[in-house]
Amino acid sequence: MKKILMTGSALLTLFLATSATAAPDIQGYYIGAMGGYGELEANEFNESAASYGGYAGYSFGKDLAIESTFFTTANLADEGDVKARAVTLAAKLNHFFSPTYSMFIKIGVASTDVSAGIDDYSATGWIWGAGFNMAITDNVNVRLGYEVILTDLEHDTSDDIIDSELANLYLGINYQF
Repeated sequence: MKKILMTGSALLTLFLATSATAAPDIQGYYIGAMGGYGELEANEFNESAASYGGYAGYSFGKDLAIESTFFTTANLADEGDVKARAVTLAAKLNHFFSPTYSMFIKIGVASTDVSAGIDDYSATGWIWGAGFNMAITDNVNVRLGYEVILTDLEHDTSDDIIDSELANLYLGINYQF
Protein backbone atom coordinates (compact mmCIF):
# COMPACT_ATOMS: atom_id res chain seq x y z
CA MET A 1 0.00 0.00 0.00
CA LYS A 2 2.90 2.32 0.78
CA LYS A 3 4.29 1.78 -2.72
CA ILE A 4 0.92 2.64 -4.27
CA LEU A 5 0.62 5.86 -2.25
CA MET A 6 4.17 6.95 -3.07
CA THR A 7 3.73 6.18 -6.76
CA GLY A 8 0.37 7.98 -6.76
CA SER A 9 1.85 11.06 -5.11
CA ALA A 10 4.65 11.22 -7.67
CA LEU A 11 2.26 10.78 -10.59
CA LEU A 12 -0.14 13.39 -9.20
CA THR A 13 2.69 15.91 -8.84
CA LEU A 14 3.77 15.29 -12.44
CA PHE A 15 0.17 15.41 -13.61
CA LEU A 16 -0.61 18.74 -11.94
CA ALA A 17 2.71 20.34 -12.90
CA THR A 18 1.96 19.93 -16.61
CA SER A 19 0.04 22.83 -18.07
CA ALA A 20 -2.47 22.57 -20.89
CA THR A 21 -4.71 25.05 -22.61
CA ALA A 22 -6.97 22.59 -24.40
CA ALA A 23 -10.67 22.37 -23.70
CA PRO A 24 -11.87 18.77 -23.59
CA ASP A 25 -14.56 17.38 -25.85
CA ILE A 26 -17.09 16.45 -23.18
CA GLN A 27 -19.71 14.43 -25.06
CA GLY A 28 -19.35 11.22 -27.02
CA TYR A 29 -17.38 8.00 -27.07
CA TYR A 30 -13.82 7.63 -25.79
CA ILE A 31 -11.24 4.86 -25.68
CA GLY A 32 -7.97 4.69 -23.78
CA ALA A 33 -5.02 2.69 -22.54
CA MET A 34 -3.64 2.53 -19.02
CA GLY A 35 -0.62 1.28 -17.16
CA GLY A 36 0.12 1.31 -13.48
CA TYR A 37 0.42 -0.66 -10.32
CA GLY A 38 -2.01 -3.32 -9.05
CA GLU A 39 -2.30 -4.81 -5.57
CA LEU A 40 -4.22 -7.93 -4.53
CA GLU A 41 -5.21 -8.58 -0.92
CA ALA A 42 -6.83 -11.98 -0.33
CA ASN A 43 -6.71 -13.59 3.12
CA GLU A 44 -3.01 -13.58 4.08
CA PHE A 45 -1.88 -12.79 0.52
CA ASN A 46 -0.93 -9.14 -0.07
CA GLU A 47 1.27 -8.50 -3.10
CA SER A 48 1.57 -5.94 -5.87
CA ALA A 49 2.85 -5.81 -9.45
CA ALA A 50 2.64 -3.80 -12.65
CA SER A 51 -0.79 -3.56 -14.28
CA TYR A 52 -1.98 -2.66 -17.76
CA GLY A 53 -5.24 -2.51 -19.65
CA GLY A 54 -7.74 -0.29 -21.36
CA TYR A 55 -10.97 1.57 -20.90
CA ALA A 56 -13.82 2.82 -23.05
CA GLY A 57 -16.94 4.76 -22.37
CA TYR A 58 -19.55 7.26 -23.39
CA SER A 59 -19.86 10.76 -21.93
CA PHE A 60 -23.46 11.95 -21.86
CA GLY A 61 -22.26 15.50 -21.25
CA LYS A 62 -20.15 17.36 -18.76
CA ASP A 63 -21.23 15.50 -15.61
CA LEU A 64 -22.02 11.85 -16.40
CA ALA A 65 -20.40 8.98 -18.28
CA ILE A 66 -20.64 5.21 -18.37
CA GLU A 67 -17.31 3.41 -18.53
CA SER A 68 -15.96 -0.11 -18.88
CA THR A 69 -12.41 -1.07 -17.98
CA PHE A 70 -10.24 -4.13 -18.40
CA PHE A 71 -6.93 -4.64 -16.68
CA THR A 72 -4.56 -7.42 -15.78
CA THR A 73 -1.56 -7.61 -13.50
CA ALA A 74 1.88 -9.04 -14.00
CA ASN A 75 2.89 -11.88 -11.68
CA LEU A 76 1.93 -10.90 -8.12
CA ALA A 77 3.87 -13.66 -6.33
CA ASP A 78 7.51 -13.82 -5.32
CA GLU A 79 7.32 -17.59 -5.79
CA GLY A 80 4.83 -19.21 -8.15
CA ASP A 81 2.50 -17.54 -10.59
CA VAL A 82 -0.41 -15.38 -9.38
CA LYS A 83 -2.17 -12.99 -11.77
CA ALA A 84 -5.39 -11.02 -11.47
CA ARG A 85 -7.72 -9.75 -14.20
CA ALA A 86 -10.79 -7.58 -13.97
CA VAL A 87 -13.56 -6.25 -16.20
CA THR A 88 -15.75 -3.44 -14.88
CA LEU A 89 -18.81 -1.41 -15.80
CA ALA A 90 -19.40 1.78 -13.85
CA ALA A 91 -21.20 5.09 -13.76
CA LYS A 92 -18.66 7.93 -13.74
CA LEU A 93 -19.45 11.38 -12.31
CA ASN A 94 -17.22 14.28 -13.37
CA HIS A 95 -16.51 17.67 -11.84
CA PHE A 96 -14.71 20.27 -13.96
CA PHE A 97 -12.43 22.78 -12.24
CA SER A 98 -11.70 24.45 -15.58
CA PRO A 99 -12.03 23.48 -19.24
CA THR A 100 -8.71 21.62 -18.87
CA TYR A 101 -8.85 19.98 -15.42
CA SER A 102 -11.48 17.71 -13.92
CA MET A 103 -11.86 14.99 -11.34
CA PHE A 104 -14.11 11.94 -11.35
CA ILE A 105 -15.61 9.34 -9.09
CA LYS A 106 -17.11 6.08 -10.24
CA ILE A 107 -19.04 3.14 -8.87
CA GLY A 108 -20.27 -0.02 -10.53
CA VAL A 109 -19.92 -3.78 -10.91
CA ALA A 110 -16.79 -5.83 -11.59
CA SER A 111 -15.85 -9.35 -12.57
CA THR A 112 -12.51 -10.55 -11.23
CA ASP A 113 -10.46 -13.64 -12.07
CA VAL A 114 -7.36 -14.70 -10.16
CA SER A 115 -5.13 -17.53 -11.34
CA ALA A 116 -2.75 -18.97 -8.76
CA GLY A 117 -0.81 -21.81 -10.31
CA ILE A 118 -3.34 -24.56 -11.01
CA ASP A 119 -6.04 -22.86 -8.90
CA ASP A 120 -8.49 -20.41 -10.41
CA TYR A 121 -10.81 -18.08 -8.52
CA SER A 122 -13.50 -15.78 -9.87
CA ALA A 123 -16.26 -13.53 -8.61
CA THR A 124 -18.52 -10.62 -9.35
CA GLY A 125 -18.37 -7.70 -6.97
CA TRP A 126 -18.24 -3.93 -6.66
CA ILE A 127 -15.86 -1.30 -7.96
CA TRP A 128 -15.33 2.24 -6.78
CA GLY A 129 -12.75 4.67 -8.04
CA ALA A 130 -11.62 8.26 -8.30
CA GLY A 131 -9.14 10.26 -10.30
CA PHE A 132 -8.04 13.39 -12.09
CA ASN A 133 -8.28 14.16 -15.79
CA MET A 134 -6.39 16.71 -17.88
CA ALA A 135 -7.08 17.69 -21.49
CA ILE A 136 -3.94 17.83 -23.61
CA THR A 137 -5.77 18.67 -26.85
CA ASP A 138 -9.42 18.98 -27.81
CA ASN A 139 -9.64 15.18 -28.11
CA VAL A 140 -6.74 13.73 -26.09
CA ASN A 141 -6.86 13.46 -22.30
CA VAL A 142 -4.58 11.98 -19.67
CA ARG A 143 -5.81 10.70 -16.36
CA LEU A 144 -4.50 9.52 -13.04
CA GLY A 145 -6.92 7.03 -11.50
CA TYR A 146 -7.32 4.74 -8.53
CA GLU A 147 -9.84 1.88 -8.44
CA VAL A 148 -10.71 -0.74 -5.85
CA ILE A 149 -12.63 -3.93 -6.60
CA LEU A 150 -14.22 -5.78 -3.68
CA THR A 151 -15.23 -9.42 -4.23
CA ASP A 152 -15.63 -12.79 -2.54
CA LEU A 153 -13.51 -14.98 -4.83
CA GLU A 154 -14.82 -18.52 -5.33
CA HIS A 155 -12.55 -21.44 -6.20
CA ASP A 156 -13.44 -23.02 -9.55
CA THR A 157 -13.64 -26.61 -8.23
CA SER A 158 -14.18 -26.39 -4.46
CA ASP A 159 -16.30 -24.45 -1.99
CA ASP A 160 -13.44 -22.12 -0.97
CA ILE A 161 -14.48 -18.46 -0.77
CA ILE A 162 -11.85 -15.76 -0.25
CA ASP A 163 -12.60 -12.15 0.64
CA SER A 164 -10.49 -10.02 -1.71
CA GLU A 165 -9.60 -6.46 -2.60
CA LEU A 166 -7.95 -5.70 -5.94
CA ALA A 167 -6.63 -2.13 -6.20
CA ASN A 168 -5.24 -0.43 -9.30
CA LEU A 169 -3.38 2.89 -9.46
CA TYR A 170 -2.85 3.89 -13.07
CA LEU A 171 -1.93 6.57 -15.57
CA GLY A 172 -4.09 6.55 -18.69
CA ILE A 173 -4.40 8.34 -21.99
CA ASN A 174 -7.57 8.40 -24.03
CA TYR A 175 -9.01 9.74 -27.27
CA GLN A 176 -12.47 11.33 -27.23
CA PHE A 177 -14.35 10.89 -30.53
